[in-house]
This record gives sequence, structure tokens and C-alpha cells, in this order.
Amino acid sequence: MAGEPLSFFDANCMVGRYKQFRTGSFHTTDRLLEEMAYHGISEALVVHALSRENHPLTGNAAILGEVDARRNLHPAWSALPPRSGELPKPHDFIREALDKGVRAIWLFAGQYSFPLSEWCVGALVEELEEHRIPTFIDADPEYAAFGPERFDWDHIDELCRNHPGLQVILSAGRFRSSNRLLYQLMERHNSLHIELSGYWLYRGIEFICREFGAQRLMFGTRMPLRDPSCTVAIVNYAEISDEEKRLIAGDNLRTLMKEARW
Repeated sequence: MAGEPLSFFDANCMVGRYKQFRTGSFHTTDRLLEEMAYHGISEALVVHALSRENHPLTGNAAILGEVDARRNLHPAWSALPPRSGELPKPHDFIREALDKGVRAIWLFAGQYSFPLSEWCVGALVEELEEHRIPTFIDADPEYAAFGPERFDWDHIDELCRNHPGLQVILSAGRFRSSNRLLYQLMERHNSLHIELSGYWLYRGIEFICREFGAQRLMFGTRMPLRDPSCTVAIVNYAEISDEEKRLIAGDNLRTLMKEARW
């Protein structure tokens, strides 16, 4: 029915102490749940700060304990280019992730200083594509980044072209100076999506829904760094249909995560 509250599924949350901690912010899982309840967010995909800022090996293990038995929190892992041997080989890494209930992977390319070119991440991405695991890409070197997005658009194009079955979700502290390039790639690649916590553009949601479809957008807040009310509001008040709002608020992410399989 029209007018029913949206079932928000936050695609971008983090727990654990992070480097640029701000007065008034938070870092605990209990506080995240409180903020979610206050803002009407039903579920969240959560990565650990250690996965983002220290090393995936420690952070990926830590997030499992944080979300254990909390049915509305879903663990996300981060990954690295495979040849350094810091993580299990891609095949084994993905099997372990799926066995432990992980249905989304982050590539923090800016934080860990690696390109998204085939020679660097191709072996990992092949496994992510084969097992249909939603893959979030963040090119910012810091979680608290606020400048223009730092994507290498040629590498994003290469990634999507070489791996058309890979569901790619771009996340940035701020989508600002390269939106025209972003739209060029969205036209070329149906598997390319945007997470909304850094996408603040007047009638931007309406434009993407009209030109590319609501299935290309994912609700996200970037808690605890950002106030979630911003993204909640831009979805609730967008001049789009109720069905499009439901897709963006959470159903798009739920669908992609359900498709992840061994």
C-alpha cells in the first residue's frame, strides 16, 4: 500500500574505533542499533573499522563477533589483491566468507593503495563474479574523506567490461566532480550501482531512476561518520514512485545478497 514506511537496509555502516574519531560520534554495535532504531532503519550491512583501516584479516574476524546473534545486522568483509598472500587464495577466501554468512565484499582501493586493473585484482574478481557476491568499491584513502571522488574511471570501465556478471556498487565520501563520467559508465554497464551516502545532488535520484532505473541505487548512511537522517530524507522525499523508493531503500541490496551462492 502507498504510504507504508520504507524498510531501510543500510548498505554502509561501520563499527569499531576508527582513526579520525569525532566528538559526539560512536563506535559500538549497541549504539549503531540504537541509531538504526531511532531513524527507522531495519537492517544494516556492517564492516569493521579494522577491515577498513588496519587489515582485512583482523577486521573480517572481528565483525563476525560483533554481529553474531543480531539478526538485523549482516557482516561484510574486505579483501586485498591476492598475490601478497595476506589472505587465503580467492577461491578459499570466498568459500570461507559464504560459509560464515558473508554476502558482500568491500574493496578499499584507496585505503590500501591498489588499482582496480585486471592484472591486480582479476583473480579475486573472477571469484566474486562467479559466486555473484555484491562488491562495494571505495577509492577514498580515508573513511572521513570529504573531497571529490577518486575513482579511476577507466579502471571501473575495465572491471565492468571484463566481468559483466559482477555487481559493482560504488561508494564515495562525496560524488561531486565526475558525475558526467559516472553516468557514461552507468549507460555502458547495467551491473554498476551507486551507494547513496555520498550522493547529494538536486534531483539526482530522480535523474538516475528516469535514465537508468531505480535498481541502480542502494541506500547507505556511512554511519557512524555521517548523520543517517540525510540519506533517509533524500529517499523518503524523492519525487519517484513508492515502488522505486522500496527498491532503493533496501530491496535492491536484499536481492543482490540473496543471489550470492557457492
